[in-house]
Amino acid sequence: MEAKMAPPNKNNLFGPKKQASPVKSGEADSTVKEILASEQMNRERKTARLRELRLEKEALQPPPEPKTKPKRKTAKASK
Repeated sequence: MEAKMAPPNKNNLFGPKKQASPVKSGEADSTVKEILASEQMNRERKTARLRELRLEKEALQPPPEPKTKPKRKTAKASK
């Protein structure tokens, strides 16, 4: 026996349009938030480490000598 097919229409030729489910978008949002939070934590940790290293380096260096202004030469009287 042969099954009768429905006449072709938009739904049986192309299938129904798929809707983005709120569950998928919620999962994507939470994944993105986790990634951003971990990146920010890594950035803050690196910044703190670099700051400590810079302060240690500055503490080991002798203080810079104060800059003195060069003495002005007086203009000689022209004849």
